[in-house]
Amino acid sequence: MTDRVTQSYLSDEGVHGAMGRLDLPPCFEANYGHRLVGRPFFLQDSVAHEIAADVLALFDLLSTLPARFFGGSFTRYAAALGIPPEEAALMSADRPPRHGRADLYRVGDRFRLLELNAGAHLGGVDLGELARVMQETPDFKPFAQAHGLGHHNPIEKLLDAVGRDRTIAFLEEGGMLARFAKGFASIQEACAHHGVDVLLGELHELTVREGHLHLRGTKLDVAVRYFSAKQAVGYADVLTKGHKTELYTPLSSYYYDNKSTLALLSERREELTDAEKALVDKLLPWTRYLKDVPRDQVRADRENLIVKSAGEFAAKGVHPGWLVTDREWAALLDEVEGDAYVVQERVRPTPDEVPGDDRPWLTTWGWFVTDAGFAGMSIRAMPFEDGAVVSYAGNPLTRVSGLLTY
Repeated sequence: MTDRVTQSYLSDEGVHGAMGRLDLPPCFEANYGHRLVGRPFFLQDSVAHEIAADVLALFDLLSTLPARFFGGSFTRYAAALGIPPEEAALMSADRPPRHGRADLYRVGDRFRLLELNAGAHLGGVDLGELARVMQETPDFKPFAQAHGLGHHNPIEKLLDAVGRDRTIAFLEEGGMLARFAKGFASIQEACAHHGVDVLLGELHELTVREGHLHLRGTKLDVAVRYFSAKQAVGYADVLTKGHKTELYTPLSSYYYDNKSTLALLSERREELTDAEKALVDKLLPWTRYLKDVPRDQVRADRENLIVKSAGEFAAKGVHPGWLVTDREWAALLDEVEGDAYVVQERVRPTPDEVPGDDRPWLTTWGWFVTDAGFAGMSIRAMPFEDGAVVSYAGNPLTRVSGLLTY
């Protein structure tokens, strides 16, 4: 089902070329300009907030799992999720802020959850800048005004959550700051546009003085975490001694963004309340720990299943069964046996249209949320023929766009 604004846009050839004439910020242009979808996306504001509320409710439900199913033992919970003990040792039992990005497919007039990324180490947080620029573009502005379009910017919401009057650094490790230099420059540029100058650095550059982390001599009030729990293990002493600097989000976010949590919810659905069952049924496809499903069943239903590494990101360890042969599928199952993987029901999204392109497009809607609610969108899309994993970092054929709400 196509919403009225999308239909109006697709019917108005006068605005179709606007995406090619955007006056983008230079760092954003360098990172994304060559990989833009040839159209914006649209959504009712009420729907954006409704799904965000569902995502936050799901986060709240996930936060009850250690007490509900593991007697309050985070050691047992971490083991069930496949989190190594040395990483779990760095994680507090305190619930982290509800900050993350839920990736969903649109199926008709519904949205179905693929995964929940609960932490600050998220790509696409600067894509709200694309929607902002679109609204200011002369070719598009009359259309935006006629339909009462607005946008929500994930960068603004992140800065609000972290605190704009503090000294902030975005921290990576392992050379990732250089590897994704264009992306971090775009994020830094977007923060500056909204009045906040942020620092960029890696864990090995940190020192500790009087309980605060310092980056190249500058005392940090808050460090926005882009490094992983695995990377943090080698810097446990520094992070522990620098406890006066807030880590946003803390490493305990890994308790809730691991894909195994979705398998746990799906598998133990009958132990939930009626309201919780309704929430799970609304959002979550059938998901299980791969080790708990009979191998013959997974092999036989290859075309309707996708296998995912429980703790990876950026499309690593994601294997759609419908894109491989029976022999390749069997070999994959042998290869990952014993590792932390989940198997999930295939979600068949409604195709999207792009003007001037006859191919059906596959779109991932990335709902950003904070404790305050809906925090903007990361739109990633590509033609169906280009694969099944829509990831900007993990699939070079993936493109991006902005969301405008009405």
